[in-house]
Amino acid sequence: MKIAIIIPYFGRWPIWIDLYFKSCSFNSFIDWHFFTDCVVPSENADNIYFHSSTFTDYCKTVSDKLEITFNPKNPYKLCGLRPFYAFIHKDLLTEYDFWGWGDVDVIWGDIASFYTDSVLKKYDVLSTHADRLSGHLAILRNTPKYTELCFQINNWRGKLADKNAIPMDEQDFSWLLFPESRYITKFYSKVIRRLFNWRDAWVIYYHMLPFLNFIAGTKRRHLLLKERHTTPILYNDGLTFKYDTDIWFYKNDKIINSKTGEDNIYLHFMIFKKNSFRPDHFWDENYYRVNEKYNFSQGIKISKKGFEPL
Repeated sequence: MKIAIIIPYFGRWPIWIDLYFKSCSFNSFIDWHFFTDCVVPSENADNIYFHSSTFTDYCKTVSDKLEITFNPKNPYKLCGLRPFYAFIHKDLLTEYDFWGWGDVDVIWGDIASFYTDSVLKKYDVLSTHADRLSGHLAILRNTPKYTELCFQINNWRGKLADKNAIPMDEQDFSWLLFPESRYITKFYSKVIRRLFNWRDAWVIYYHMLPFLNFIAGTKRRHLLLKERHTTPILYNDGLTFKYDTDIWFYKNDKIINSKTGEDNIYLHFMIFKKNSFRPDHFWDENYYRVNEKYNFSQGIKISKKGFEPL
């Protein structure tokens, strides 16, 4: 099975990009396609492709392909464009069985151990959330059913023209694939969250989702929606975790949690960035960068304090 992950990224690479690309390279059954104006690394893995483009030119391509005027103020708006990636880049995808999108504030684990050939034969849509498509990684079968489903999004032209970023991937597109999801999430926010504290509400919701998905017939629709717990969540102080999963190790191409010992499909450290609390925190440009001086074979320790070589 051949998979293409499409990632438009403009501006400058984040400081952890070398480790990110390293984790992409180990997932050799996936081709990673970046549309970017960032500096292309001098040494690239065979499964990582860079398509040079300015943000303006990329927006023009979108406008031409979708026959609209797409002129956002900043690249963050591209996240809402994800459901349209396969149509926009259909010439690129002719030889692929699946297409999808991903974030760059992640370290990929051994994705193939989760999405095996048998899993890919069985399912058409794969998400690491149980109630919607995940923004940090979603994979869909490369058929017209999924490449053109985006045009069924209500008022999609208006939403792409809106100056604000609209999560059409995790919201509108998910509702088309899994219509019951809007009611399931409303049940969580309107009922469960009002009856229980944050943690208890989420635990109850998490344990209910497999049953709700079974009732909704997600497997019958060939949807693999499974919560992978890839995003650690901090308390409001930005210091402590809501769950006992505060340290991860990236070694031998795998993401391992220190408390559970479990292998993770990837680690999404979005919350770390939003809760920087030290002047020497690794999100600071002056803190440790993960680069070629790291011995990747020895492994990397990842926590809220940053990346540390082992």
